[in-house]
Amino acid sequence: TQSTWGKFANVCHKMNPAGVIDDVIKEGNLNKQSKFWKTWRQRWFVLTPTCIYSFKAEKTYKDPTEVIPLKDCSTIKSAEDEVHKEFAFRIDCKDRTFYLTASSATEKESWIGAIGKAMVKLSARRNSEEES
Repeated sequence: TQSTWGKFANVCHKMNPAGVIDDVIKEGNLNKQSKFWKTWRQRWFVLTPTCIYSFKAEKTYKDPTEVIPLKDCSTIKSAEDEVHKEFAFRIDCKDRTFYLTASSATEKESWIGAIGKAMVKLSARRNSEEES
């Protein structure tokens, strides 16, 4: 099978030789609901201008557990009522909805704002490239 990195290499950043992701907009711990078992796991999330990555360990940018291309995302919004968890939000993507929780209301709003802004910037950049 193809690695997560290889699968999204054409739409997401690659790590530089020092093992660091360039262009980090925001990073930090969030809890993510697993796709099949619906259990919650803490992950280190990294937002770049084109993708959201999750890793098992903080600042260990190796073998991401998820690579979410922002071009595939349509909405980001609060989801506390849906998952019955405090500080929960969701990211709706083409093939999947990701449910995440932050450690506080401030952190939740910070993530929603940063991801939403990155989605808008990417969309605007793609639209201007199509027009030229």
